This record gives sequence, C-alpha cells and structure tokens, in this order.
Amino acid sequence: MSDLVIGSASLTFEVHEPEVDGDTIRLNFALRNGDDVVASYVETIGLPSATLSDVDLGNLSRLLALAASLSYYKAYIPPNFAVEFTLSPSERTFLAELILNGLSEFAYRNAVPGALRPTIQAPEGVDTPGAAAHSTNTRALVAVGGGKDSIVTLDAIRRAGFDQTLFSVNDYLPIRRTAERADLPLVQATRKLDPQLFEHNKTGALNGHVPVTAINSLIACIVAIRGGYGAVVFSNEASASAGNTLWEGVEVNHQWSKGLTFERLLRDQLAPTGLEYFSLLRPFTELAIMRRFGRLTEFHDVFTSCNRAFHLDPEMRRSWCGDCPKCRFVFLMLAPFLHREALLEIFSGRDLLRDPAQREGFLELFNIDGRMKPFECVGEPSECLAALHLIGKDPDWADLELLELDTMTDAAVEALFDRAPEHCIPTSFLDALDAIQ
Repeated sequence: MSDLVIGSASLTFEVHEPEVDGDTIRLNFALRNGDDVVASYVETIGLPSATLSDVDLGNLSRLLALAASLSYYKAYIPPNFAVEFTLSPSERTFLAELILNGLSEFAYRNAVPGALRPTIQAPEGVDTPGAAAHSTNTRALVAVGGGKDSIVTLDAIRRAGFDQTLFSVNDYLPIRRTAERADLPLVQATRKLDPQLFEHNKTGALNGHVPVTAINSLIACIVAIRGGYGAVVFSNEASASAGNTLWEGVEVNHQWSKGLTFERLLRDQLAPTGLEYFSLLRPFTELAIMRRFGRLTEFHDVFTSCNRAFHLDPEMRRSWCGDCPKCRFVFLMLAPFLHREALLEIFSGRDLLRDPAQREGFLELFNIDGRMKPFECVGEPSECLAALHLIGKDPDWADLELLELDTMTDAAVEALFDRAPEHCIPTSFLDALDAIQ
C-alpha cells in the first residue's frame, strides 16, 4: 500500500451493499487501483437487541455505510467515489455534502482540496415521499457522551416527563457514570473500524477528522427504529453551526455534523420513517447551557468534556488533562456559574485561568489578533468573551490578568442568553426547553 500515490487518477473508492445479520451490520468498502482491488475493508457495527424484529434497515444501513465510508476514503482520497447501490437525488446530495463539509477540516489540515469533490458514481434511484405525519410516539433515545450538554438534555427531558433511554456508541466510563447518576437505562452499540486502516496510516495513508456525529447519529436512528422509539435526541448547541475558517470556498467547521445544516439533511432522509431526529439544545448558546449545568451539581463529579477520557488506550485516559482547548473552554465557561473552589475541585485543584502556560490557548478561544478558533468542540469567541466579562464581576477573579481582554458590554452578554429561533425541535418536546432556562 505504501507505493500508492495519494489522490492518483487511477484510484477508485468503492462502497458496497452493507450486510445486516441479526444484531450486526457489516459495512464493506474497497480501494481499487485500475482493475486491481488493493484493499478491502470491513467495519462492524454491533447493535443492542431489537424490540421490533421485522424492521427493514435497508435505506438506513446504506446511509450509515455512506457516512462511515469517509474514514476509509480519506486514507488515499481517490478522485472516483463509486457506490454499488442506487442513490436517489437527495441521497446523492447527502453524500456530496458529507464529503464536502464533513471532511473540510481533514482537507484543510492536510492541504488536499481535491478530497472534497470526488466524482460520485452510483446507479440512479428515486426519492421516497416523506411520511404524511410524524408519529406521536415520544419515547426518546437520548445520545449521551458523558459531557455537560447531554446531561442538561437528559435532565430537561426528565423534568418534562418524557420516557427516555440513554444511548452511546461504544463504552466509556464517563458515559456509564452519567447513566448511573441519572438512574436511567443505557443501551449501547459498538463500532469497530477495520484494523487495516490503522496499519495503512502507519505507512503513509492520510488521517484526520471525520464527521463522527453523522455516523453516531445514524447508528442511533437504527437502534431507535429497532427499539420502537419515536425520537432520537442529541445535544448540539447553536454555536456548533459556526465554522472555524473559510478555505477553498468552503466554511471549515470542526463541528459540521453537529450543526443545523446536517441535522436538516438527516431529517430529510428520515422523513419516510416518521422518526424524529433533533437537538434539544439547538436554541441555546454555550453560555446558557453552562448556566443550567452549573446548577446540576449532582453531576459535577462524573462529567467530562476532555478527549483524553476517550483515548483508544485505556491506560492513557484521564477525566481532565488540564491542557487542551476543551479543558480551557469548560473551565472558562463554568467559572461565572460556580464558586471558584467548586470549579477547582472539578479540575483537581488546577486554576487554568491563572496558569501562564494556558494563556495562548485562551487567546485562541477569544480570537485575539485574528487567532483561529481551535479545531475542537468549543463555543464561539463571543461566548468566551462573555464568560470573561461575567467573571470580571466576581471578586474571586479580580486579579485575573486575562480580564484586560474584556470587550463585552452587559447588554451584549445578556443577549447571549436568548433562545435562537432556528431549530428542528418538534412541538411535542418544546416544553422541555423551559427546564433549561
């Protein structure tokens, strides 16, 4: 594989028909160099036991195959992207948008703009009409990642009186601890990438960010339909739709598959099923979400947003590393809503705002002198500056050097607590929003 030329005109990436066998979905991909198949990949999705045994997963499993395929396509970015099964016009658009926007960060950081617009080859299909009316079934499958956002969502849904089950892809301690603390049932799927991919990365294949939320969302939808749920609920906030930079005519957004555009794309594909898919936190800024989470003190010792908690090597996992954009962001955004001592207890006594080694990282969050927002799941610079403005009113932070960067007004900060009008929350779930503000 090391002798393949990245992006060579002779390369074709192939997505084959997925195999659904009981509680297992096998996703099959191949890389062809001219007439020769030089690599075959099989990704395995393990599903929890089904409540409904006669569900047809055909279309959803194919959409999952398209989303998951990007993990393998990006290794050699062939200019030809061949799909074995039919694609309707909307499915073709779904795939093209996934590649263009979901791989934008990968292409930017590897300087390979050609990766974003391969020639898509697939038999022509037709679009299936959407359901005449969505189901009144409000049993909710709520995605949980062990972080602040999903905790705010599960709390709001519980207070609104909905029947909910928590869901995750793969098993991690923060997720299990959250479910246990919430005293809610948790169902889990598994995703196992083909180990060949990692070997190819070692010998020169490209690596980088893929739209994982798109993949996890489709797995959640499959689990929901098999389990008789009426809604899949995620916890993506308003600022997830805001990009990091503009490059090659594309808005590069680390969180694109958490944004409103992707949410609408997937909802269009789900219309024939009647399943609701939406983010309950879409109307809210990070600031408003943090204010609510600050009051949910029973979860403060179990949550984490640091990626180190999900390291592939269990020996490398830490709840908070204290030296990454997400640690800095959570520390900053929680500071206005917790006593300083309570905040330091979460971070094992470390005061990130007073640590000189973290100053540059905070300047990136504030977008000072044109610095770029980190490629992480963090909020917009205006939200970060608003948090800084609020802590400036607290005597505990009066000597903080970073306060010299405060440029916000009280009115501008207050406006960030307003609900945004754009969202996809069904009417039946709107009452849950009252528990967040």
